[in-house]
Amino acid sequence: MVRMPPAFMIETKRTLIVATPTEALERREDLDEFEIDLEIDGAVVPVHVPPSWPGDRLEGLPDLLELRRQGLPEPWNGIVVDRDALEAVGQIGCTGLPDAFGVVEVRYATVEGHRGRGVATEAGGAFVDWLLEHPDVTAVVAECLVTNAASVRVLEKTGFELAEEREDEDGRLLRWVKRRTER
Repeated sequence: MVRMPPAFMIETKRTLIVATPTEALERREDLDEFEIDLEIDGAVVPVHVPPSWPGDRLEGLPDLLELRRQGLPEPWNGIVVDRDALEAVGQIGCTGLPDAFGVVEVRYATVEGHRGRGVATEAGGAFVDWLLEHPDVTAVVAECLVTNAASVRVLEKTGFELAEEREDEDGRLLRWVKRRTER
């Protein structure tokens, strides 16, 4: 049985995280700004997607689109929308499905002009907490460069703990983990 693409909407005070629509993935290939219609609170509303969306270094969107086109299981990914402006301000998602131990890696990006305003902390924290509610997920991991002070702050503020520091082709990387708390 093929799992259908995940459909979800996570609400925070300032943002909505909505399962990334296929249309957004297809239209992003053109690198132009565009509008997509999203169903929010029972109404279809146009959301502006700037040319800078999804932010830096989220190369996995073409791979996500290909999984969808083939009807294969895909990791959770969401477009982050500013609730007031109805504008895409970022992207957050998993790099893959949970592994055999229930661990999933998350990546996120914020559109230039919206950085430093707490959007990544607010949306990222809500997304990670949402992931940890899933029975197949026991822990969420994230990586960032040692020199990326903004990401370090986001991960600390959202409850991640530093698990490892290592070197790779990009430089010194920090690996963070947030585990599900037992109830």
